[in-house]
Amino acid sequence: MKLPFGDSYVVDTNVLITLMAHHPQDKPAYQAIWDEIESLIKQKNIFSAMEVYKEIIKYSGRSDQLKKWAISHKKRFFISPDEETCQLARDIVKKFPDLVDKKKLQTGEPEADPFLIALAQSEGATIITQEKKDIPNRIPMVALRYSVKSIDLYEFFERRKLKFVKEQ
Repeated sequence: MKLPFGDSYVVDTNVLITLMAHHPQDKPAYQAIWDEIESLIKQKNIFSAMEVYKEIIKYSGRSDQLKKWAISHKKRFFISPDEETCQLARDIVKKFPDLVDKKKLQTGEPEADPFLIALAQSEGATIITQEKKDIPNRIPMVALRYSVKSIDLYEFFERRKLKFVKEQ
């Protein structure tokens, strides 16, 4: 099911961690970023995989802000995979086994990367990730094999024309 209006984005866990750590919601300087994200959520043009939600809940970062945000946005932002997305994620892992963290698989921890690529491909969306674009077996390189674009957080800011300006 492709989304009908505007560009759509699938968000990686590392982007949400970066946003909370370096562009927190409670700081007025970053209000435009969070307003834009909320607007895109309402339009259903920005979302993430339920596996990202699971990673966040297990994440042991310095702040609970990200967990609180994820819990409050669980139904509106995180998408549970349908069978087609699950099958594509399995195919991605089969073709690119080094995409997934073997330790996570052994311990049963969530591993979102193949689900992000599968979701973006099925929705015609661009992935926002902080992973380097030139490293094999990382989201950007694997996504390209499925005709899925990826950008980093700052490219997203540029695309959405988000700027930091000094008040006069």
